Amino acid sequence: MNKIITIIRESAAARFLIPAGIILIVFGIVFFGVSKQNQNFRQTEASVIGAEPEKAAAADPGETPADETYLLRIRYTVDGREYESDLSGMSKHEAGDRITVFYDPDDPSRITQTKSLIIPLIIIAAGIGACAAGIISGIHAVKRYAKMKEQEKEWGTYGK
Repeated sequence: MNKIITIIRESAAARFLIPAGIILIVFGIVFFGVSKQNQNFRQTEASVIGAEPEKAAAADPGETPADETYLLRIRYTVDGREYESDLSGMSKHEAGDRITVFYDPDDPSRITQTKSLIIPLIIIAAGIGACAAGIISGIHAVKRYAKMKEQEKEWGTYGK
């Protein structure tokens, strides 16, 4: 069998898992950096003043229904000054509902819905796991290839 085709076939999982793991690690690090910057954000209550659907739920029969997401217009007060902002990708809320947001004390117009570091750490851990699985898969592919070559040698010398 062609050497290149054998290597490509045997290393398919490694060729997928290692780049996917690297992408997850990079994304997790960037997300961690953003979340780390938000750690000094302070909590406040905001009032929903409007909600518009962003993405309608899937209506086709046979499709898995997707959750509808909304763009919320919110109003909150910091140090006696009122701010308005938009939050996208949110679940349905009605005008007057209260939600928790976090604002930047240096620029209260900047807000976020969460300041958790757990999600970026999970993404980084998944990336490390994918890379490790890819490396292990690559090692197994090299071993399988070496075993095939050994068998070819045995077959070639058989009967001589």
